[in-house]
Amino acid sequence: MKLFGKRLGAAILALTLTAAVPVSASTHATVDKAPKQTSYERERSQEEWATLRDNIITWDEIRDLVHEYNPKVSAVWINYRDNNDTGTYDLDYDDVISNIESTYENAIGKSDAGDASAELSRMQSLATVDTTIQNSNREVVTLGYEKTEVTTAEAIKQQIITIYTSDLDTKVSELKLAHDQSLLEQAQRKLQVGSGTELDVLTAQKTVKDDEAALKASQAAHIKALQTVLVNLGWTYDAAPIICQVPDVTEEMIDAINMEEDIKKAIANSYTLKIDEKKLALAESQSTASSATITLSTDTNQAQSDMTAKYNALLNAENEYVKKQLQEKNMLDTLDKVTRGFATGANSQREVENAQFNYDTAKINTELAQYALKGAYFTYISYRDGLAGSGSTN
Repeated sequence: MKLFGKRLGAAILALTLTAAVPVSASTHATVDKAPKQTSYERERSQEEWATLRDNIITWDEIRDLVHEYNPKVSAVWINYRDNNDTGTYDLDYDDVISNIESTYENAIGKSDAGDASAELSRMQSLATVDTTIQNSNREVVTLGYEKTEVTTAEAIKQQIITIYTSDLDTKVSELKLAHDQSLLEQAQRKLQVGSGTELDVLTAQKTVKDDEAALKASQAAHIKALQTVLVNLGWTYDAAPIICQVPDVTEEMIDAINMEEDIKKAIANSYTLKIDEKKLALAESQSTASSATITLSTDTNQAQSDMTAKYNALLNAENEYVKKQLQEKNMLDTLDKVTRGFATGANSQREVENAQFNYDTAKINTELAQYALKGAYFTYISYRDGLAGSGSTN
């Protein structure tokens, strides 16, 4: 895939995960500022650029693709770079105070109303000096952008999982539609020979209509997930790159989890807590320091809570996967039994068809449960590696 094809996707901001791009970012993105991606050409090797610009999306390159081509993420990084030498970051406390007083002195003396307004503005600005200093700190800013980048990358990974699960949902809907259409035909035949009722036919017709609606919904979900991934990684919505398979998650990987150690890692890695700690270190006033201390404590507790919630969700997904595997085995055993019974005349063709439908559905449901397990595992890992402390959002 060519580079400009990826960049065209930046114009599409209405889908999930994207937000309006600040005007300043696009305004400053001149040719000299590498407009076709976030980074300068020299900041990556030719091999790295070739990998990012090919027509294959791999699991491990998703964050790099987000960094370079996601409309929101690319915009904030370019804006950050363009403002690097403009005095936007690492503001000095005395300079901020001096600027507030200078602005006030220049505003007074024109009218009583103007003086009152200037005094109010001065008091408000003085009350938020610490916050201004904290938010201008370069480390705080970069940590915030990194958190946005990682959050976006992880959300896209979940959307890739949705691409595959929505495809499986479509297959389930197709199976159910074919099965229920057969039952509708059976109900219509029974009505014709007097062994069925009109209510049976109407009920079967409604079921088929519901199946058709479910099929359309799953197809739409598949298209939405696919387009969301494409435009958020820099492609146009109708591009057709090769999208990676979701990596396997094994029982051994889950068993190897050490919650006590992972909570420690989550607290050490948390973007939220790193920002909190930096803001506390920058606090000048007692009230700001007190507030920052409370925030840090609350978010630390939240990080622990997040890890517990994500781990429990992972265990639940694992249990559900085991259940679906057992259900699939039971349906296969039933299908084998009914098939043998049909050969001896003990079971009907309809019973064989029902058993086949139940097994085919159970098999797909097992695959869906496996994807749910993968989603839960990668969410857990992402919280351990930096996203804990932001609250449990899924």
